[in-house]
Amino acid sequence: MAERQYKGFRVYAYIALARLFAALDLSLEAPDLLERAPAVIASPRERVSKEEILHAIRSNSHMTEKVLEYLLSEKYVTVGRDERGYDIRITPAGVEHLRRYRQLYRELYARELQVHYRYTGSPDWIR
Repeated sequence: MAERQYKGFRVYAYIALARLFAALDLSLEAPDLLERAPAVIASPRERVSKEEILHAIRSNSHMTEKVLEYLLSEKYVTVGRDERGYDIRITPAGVEHLRRYRQLYRELYARELQVHYRYTGSPDWIR
C-alpha cells in the first residue's frame, strides 16, 4: 500500500497565511500595505474559521492545530472563540512576514504547492 506523504507544516503555514490575507481584500504589492493593514484587520470584511483553514490546507485537524500553534507562537495570527466558533485573523506581523517571504515560499515550496493543487488548481489568493 502506498504511504501518504505529508508536507512539512511550514508549507501549510504559508497556505494558511495566504488564505487569511485574502480575507483582508488587500494587495501584497500595495506600497502603503503595512500602514493600511492594521485598520483593515481591526474591521474584517470576512470571518475565517478553523474549518476554513483546515479546508485550505486540505489536511487533518491535527495538522491544522499544529499550523495554528506555529502561527500563534510567531504572532502571525490571533485566534478568538465565540458562540459561532473560531475567528482566526492575520496580524500586522503576519502581513509583513507574508509580504517579505511570499516569493521565497513560492519558490521553495513550488513542488509541494503543485502537488497540493494538482486536481483543483490553485486558488487566486495563493498565486
